[in-house]
Amino acid sequence: MANQIINKIGTSVIHVDSTDGEITLAELKNAAEATVVNADIVEIFYNLKAGASIAIDRGGTDVIKIAGNASGAHLVGHINYRPSGLVLRGTSTADIGVTVASFTDSLVTLIVKKSY
Repeated sequence: MANQIINKIGTSVIHVDSTDGEITLAELKNAAEATVVNADIVEIFYNLKAGASIAIDRGGTDVIKIAGNASGAHLVGHINYRPSGLVLRGTSTADIGVTVASFTDSLVTLIVKKSY
């Protein structure tokens, strides 16, 4: 499968299931939106099987890596930057890259807040 991007006005939802070195700002544009100039990752939902991992980068610079544990149990979590007004570090004008490993039966969803 390929990563799925759902573009709404102001927000994009990226369902990650494969490595993609370059999710561009243009790919995050809804047909009814102006050109996207800034894309902040504000939430990350994950369910990683044992041994699975995901690394997220902005413009080629690693910003976060989440790895499943070795015990056999799934690592399930949610990182929510919204209430604090923060976003995932990195350059918000750069492409989003995702690298996955041992990702069968794992899920990651990124919520991206856009500005124009």
